[in-house]
Amino acid sequence: MRAVLPTRDDVERSNIPSLGQLADPQPAAGEVLVRVRATALNRADLLQIRGLYPPPPGESKVPGLECSGEIEVVGEDVDSWQPGDRVMALLAGGGQAEKVVVPTGQLMPIPEGLDFREAAALPEVALTAWTNLVAEGRLQTRQSVLITAAASGVGSFAVQLARELGARVLVAGRSMERLERLRPLGAEACLPLNNNLPRAVRAILDGPGVDLVIELAGGPGLSERLAALRSRGRLVLVGILGGAGAELDLGDILRRRLRITGSVLRARSRQEKARLVSDFWSFAEERLVDQRLRPVVHKVYPFDEIADAYAQLERGGVFGKLVIEI
Repeated sequence: MRAVLPTRDDVERSNIPSLGQLADPQPAAGEVLVRVRATALNRADLLQIRGLYPPPPGESKVPGLECSGEIEVVGEDVDSWQPGDRVMALLAGGGQAEKVVVPTGQLMPIPEGLDFREAAALPEVALTAWTNLVAEGRLQTRQSVLITAAASGVGSFAVQLARELGARVLVAGRSMERLERLRPLGAEACLPLNNNLPRAVRAILDGPGVDLVIELAGGPGLSERLAALRSRGRLVLVGILGGAGAELDLGDILRRRLRITGSVLRARSRQEKARLVSDFWSFAEERLVDQRLRPVVHKVYPFDEIADAYAQLERGGVFGKLVIEI
């Protein structure tokens, strides 16, 4: 099969993925083999080809955290899926290839009305949004949430999901033009990431601050997002696009009893991912069918042009997801 070749330890690191031939993977018990029709890019893929973010032990070393396609082969002890089923999958790796092995707990059927390209843009962003809004963030109806770097794939889906959870949704980022495109998806207000953010949040909510921050940016401005929280507010740190360092007022965190939670999805066990997928699907299935929830696709590239897609991901300015059609 053709695939993005795994990063080797004995070559110079590169930001350019290389396509080549690898042996077809074989499904074990509780797994299926999927013929990949499309996959999507994530920041984690860019880090992986630089040699900075290896996959969890035992998982495919080929990049790719999500895919859509058709089941070709089912492994032993698989009764709920059949060859030919149209599926989308959350992966720990392996999606940027013509075939990939998937644990059955990380599969979801592709709803009617969703094509392979759209379906490929959904699993990683949807499960990241669900994990951090619900499992980690405990967002409730009538609460408020601030999502930073919200024009990203994760951010654009998190806005929709928070809206469907009944929350008030505020978004913040560097590009007001891209943020404004989130209003039809459920964003009540679009705010710049600057020192005025806490004051702007309180003015919009006419109260002490937001209940939850989904932090996709990180960096020195993290203190501003903490200041935008109400007493006993929660911040879930999901990304560090703005850098890994920040200076925080620990006294303020103590006084206002704030909670900061670090969250990653890829490193979680297959069992935990299966629970998250099941919970998300129970909530989202009808909403995906009637299109209240929809992945946002910025651009689709053919597999042969995946290097161009990686280059665009690194340049930034993407609204939603970059999809690779295989």
